[in-house]
Amino acid sequence: MEIDISKALRSALATGKVQLGGRQTCDAVKNGKAQVVVVSSNCPEETLNGIKGVPVIKYQGTGVDLGVACGRPFSIAALAVLEPGESEILSLGA
Repeated sequence: MEIDISKALRSALATGKVQLGGRQTCDAVKNGKAQVVVVSSNCPEETLNGIKGVPVIKYQGTGVDLGVACGRPFSIAALAVLEPGESEILSLGA
């Protein structure tokens, strides 16, 4: 069964722990707290270079689309899932 990434993101935001934004995502990766990272199709190269050693899910839409998928009124280039909560987002990054 195909997992809907938008639904999984909303579930992770509601029941888990998520860091939004490129800088916060890179910090979470460096500190070893990120379990999986989601990046938009137009994520800056600088942010992508800071993400090493964790599974990365490439979101098909832009940062604006990712923001909408997360229920936020702003663009999100990257986000780090620290705790998935009840979502199945970790299975997407496998």
